[in-house]
Amino acid sequence: MEKYSEILSNKERSQRYIYLAIALIPIIGSYLFNLGLKIPFLGCPLLRYVGIPCPGWGLTRSLMAFARGDFSQAITYHLFGPVFFAVFLVAGLHLILELINNRKILAFYIPLIQNNQFHIFCFLVLFGYHGTRLQELWKSGELYNFFIHSTLGNWLFGLISYSYF
Repeated sequence: MEKYSEILSNKERSQRYIYLAIALIPIIGSYLFNLGLKIPFLGCPLLRYVGIPCPGWGLTRSLMAFARGDFSQAITYHLFGPVFFAVFLVAGLHLILELINNRKILAFYIPLIQNNQFHIFCFLVLFGYHGTRLQELWKSGELYNFFIHSTLGNWLFGLISYSYF
């Protein structure tokens, strides 16, 4: 159950508006991408340049699938996509309520998200999941395919083919 605390200062209200914008970007973006919005420079830069997907690889597609209500596809794209969507949604609602009431809301999850050990735990879980995804890509041969089509792969294979001729 939420409890209200002290009144927000002007600085805290300004911060809440910035946090709200940050929390709403993935949610609104998911719906806009589903409507056909394309942003050409978006994509996994690590995959493009090095050939190794980043830990967030598939997260945008997962958020889009979740926004469409396709929960199984959302999990297929990225296991934590639905979790992130829910976190952004709760954060957005929390911030909106704080701004409407002009008071800080003390909720049960606030101490948890401020806990550094919880941050480390989440980081380890995410990278553990990423490691299993990389292992599956390696087994299937897709990781090699990603590498040879990356900027680094093209450069290295260009050097190798150049040195033989």
